[in-house]
Amino acid sequence: MTHSATGRPPASARAEPSPHDGDSPDGLRVQDLDLNLLKTFRAVYEERHVGRAALRLGVTQPSVSYALGRLRLMFRDALFVRTGTGVEPTPRAQRLAISVDKALAILQDVLDEGSRFTPDSTQRVFRLHMSDFAASAFLPTLLAAFDRRAPGAVIETLHVDECQLNVALESGRIDFALGHFADASSHFQRAALLHERCVLLMPRRTARRVALPDDFVLDGDAPDTLRFVAVTSHPQSMQLLERHGLMPRVRAALPDFMVVPALLEHGDYALILPETVAITFAARQPCTLYEIAGAGEWAVNAYWHRRFDADPGHRWLRALLLELFDIGRQPPFDAWLAPHPPACA
Repeated sequence: MTHSATGRPPASARAEPSPHDGDSPDGLRVQDLDLNLLKTFRAVYEERHVGRAALRLGVTQPSVSYALGRLRLMFRDALFVRTGTGVEPTPRAQRLAISVDKALAILQDVLDEGSRFTPDSTQRVFRLHMSDFAASAFLPTLLAAFDRRAPGAVIETLHVDECQLNVALESGRIDFALGHFADASSHFQRAALLHERCVLLMPRRTARRVALPDDFVLDGDAPDTLRFVAVTSHPQSMQLLERHGLMPRVRAALPDFMVVPALLEHGDYALILPETVAITFAARQPCTLYEIAGAGEWAVNAYWHRRFDADPGHRWLRALLLELFDIGRQPPFDAWLAPHPPACA
């Protein structure tokens, strides 16, 4: 190897810096820390995957890798090691995670200190993502409560693709997601608002035409003359149609519940719908509901990110949702069905 006059190898021949190069002799100082580095650390620690952490943070994967490099230099540890499915934290990273969460929580408390939320005078906009079912089940009751308690507040419903739901909650683009989202991150907070199941709904004239008994239960032996309309945005409904071999009898596929009332009024079809929605439609149309074999229950939840736990407005809306829709209390549709008596056959 060629050496310079100083006895040191030229810069081009020197080894790559180790994780300990550049460390301050006095150790890590607070002024060396960047808040974004702590957010990156937490995202990688929770996701166990650099790519998913980048998506969650809304940055590129190289940006996350660069931030990890800086963190490794600062803490003199690899922090995360590659595995076949992503990365795993080192023992040092596991210890750091507890302190990082505490530090970020303290900073959030400092920012929130002294903040107040007064429902009767607030003009805050609350942004919610709702499934089609959740909007039908919750929005009318929620709006009525806002009119009484927070007349200046606004509810804005946003559509977010389910693949982007985690990012939207993490970033604060939406305050809550209401519905049943199987792929929601386990790191998010959630509260069950109600337990739902599917039922069979049809106009009474259809039930009379097919001569269904009052105790009819839908299964694979349904009458051949019973025809269906499917709501493709509701996976539980579609699964029941497929399980009982009823897909060949589907005459139309709808993206949502929008035209269901018109079909019930003028059509001659049966639908598999969430019970809350079905009862709502049956209160306005002369319809009949039946049980479905194998129709299990699922939880309809409110999802939010834990970093908003201390936000006063967020806390108020969470409490309101649980008050209005808590399991074991009146069904969510009762409050807005009362002024509309059922239609007569």
